[in-house]
Amino acid sequence: MCSPIYIQNSFSESPTSPLMIDHIQVLDSFKTPYIQHYILEMPISDISSDLTIEVGSASFALHKFPLVLQSGRIRKLLLETKDTKVSRIYLTSLPGGSDAFELAAKFCYGVNVKITISNVVLLRCTTRFMEMIEDISEKNLEIRTEVFFKDVVFPNISNSISVLYRCETLQSVSKEVNLVSQLINTIVNNACKEQLTSGFSKLEYNFPPRPVQ
Repeated sequence: MCSPIYIQNSFSESPTSPLMIDHIQVLDSFKTPYIQHYILEMPISDISSDLTIEVGSASFALHKFPLVLQSGRIRKLLLETKDTKVSRIYLTSLPGGSDAFELAAKFCYGVNVKITISNVVLLRCTTRFMEMIEDISEKNLEIRTEVFFKDVVFPNISNSISVLYRCETLQSVSKEVNLVSQLINTIVNNACKEQLTSGFSKLEYNFPPRPVQ
């Protein structure tokens, strides 16, 4: 039988009485508002780590609850393991390594991860690997990176070129998530629009004025 995990029950009649939840039961019901309320309200820092994530040479002592709420990959790994008391997971092929995982983990814990031109490729590739998608949790990290691409990257040629350059360090994954082709098409389309706009402006400027009747 699985070892129980004790967390404070904010819905209990007695504020000091613990709620005992089997971690497999939690994994099966983590999308309920009840469990989501727990993750937002419970003092994570006061609870001992119950899961260590190994990424390359880096180790992260974390908690299962916030991770399974946001990451489909972590959820699957915990559900598929034969050892119900698993306390260590190895992510050997995570794009971007420990730096990428640290950003993803912060997001899982509710930390505001600032998306920038410099890290949006890393985050986009990481969210694909970690399966941080809308089917797992609303307003997850993947959709936030997509919004950033739509609002900040794609409309601007300079930003698109900068992001395309950063795809080089994660080339295989960038192609897999269709980033490279999207960026190239966007750059070409925007360049054509600028050329057309510039051409029309010159044509209008050079066109002889209509004679006054």
